[in-house]
Amino acid sequence: MCRMARILVIGAHGKIALLAQPLLAQAEHTVHGAIRNPDHADDVAATGAEPVVADVEQLDQGGVDALVAGYDVVVWSAGAGGGSAERTRAVDQDAALRVLDAVQRTGARLVMVSYFGASRDHGVPEDHAFFAYAEAKSIVDEAIRASGADWVILAPSTLTLDEEGGIEVDEPEGSVEAGEIPRATVARLIAEVVAHPGLRGITVRCNGGSTPVAQALGGLPNMG
Repeated sequence: MCRMARILVIGAHGKIALLAQPLLAQAEHTVHGAIRNPDHADDVAATGAEPVVADVEQLDQGGVDALVAGYDVVVWSAGAGGGSAERTRAVDQDAALRVLDAVQRTGARLVMVSYFGASRDHGVPEDHAFFAYAEAKSIVDEAIRASGADWVILAPSTLTLDEEGGIEVDEPEGSVEAGEIPRATVARLIAEVVAHPGLRGITVRCNGGSTPVAQALGGLPNMG
């Protein structure tokens, strides 16, 4: 059983975050949700999280440092949501790297939501609309793994709107191919990673599956 934590969710109005925040609040953590658009504050508050209006795309390093100060756990569930390659790099790469830089100084645990195929050899063609996102996520994930931070990278496969279920973890790496996973299951995964503070320095690649999330995490090699 983990102690109650102060948690900042960046990208708090995203589909996964809106499902994860109630689980974190129900576990009696103190949850704050960072949002760019103040019109989303009521939706975030309804999840049990305290909304914080902060546009991580626009914040410089000092602003990001101030945003994450005082938190035990920082969950990155933000994204540019497609569109221009420039904005994708600004949010999914540059802002995420500033958050990584900040948590290395504060000692906060970083839970990064990535995707199953994120890798420097992701294989997405440069002329594909997904290329900028694939590049950004792979660069950030590589930086996280090389850092001295307390980190867990969550790498779910294709997201669906199905009901929550269990997971199938790609452990050892390469043992399963990417499939699908409900967003609700990824939300549960975030909550369970927070509940397992001994799990660190590992990338959890996963599909939807039959093994309960907590059980699957308990069997991972980096569980302390």
